[in-house]
Amino acid sequence: MNSEFQSLKTQLGELEIQKSSVLKRVDSIRVEFESLENELINKYGEKSVINLEHGTVTQNGENK
Repeated sequence: MNSEFQSLKTQLGELEIQKSSVLKRVDSIRVEFESLENELINKYGEKSVINLEHGTVTQNGENK
């Protein structure tokens, strides 16, 4: 029982390390996304709608 307990504690520690790594990557992607979003706003305007699937840009209110 003690051996299993120790093993589970080790697994929890490893999961926390993985969690920390994933959270850092999520934050990094969020920062990159915000930067790209600001670039697109500067290029196409604040009221633009960008279809990420097709790459088309329309102004808010135009046919999407």
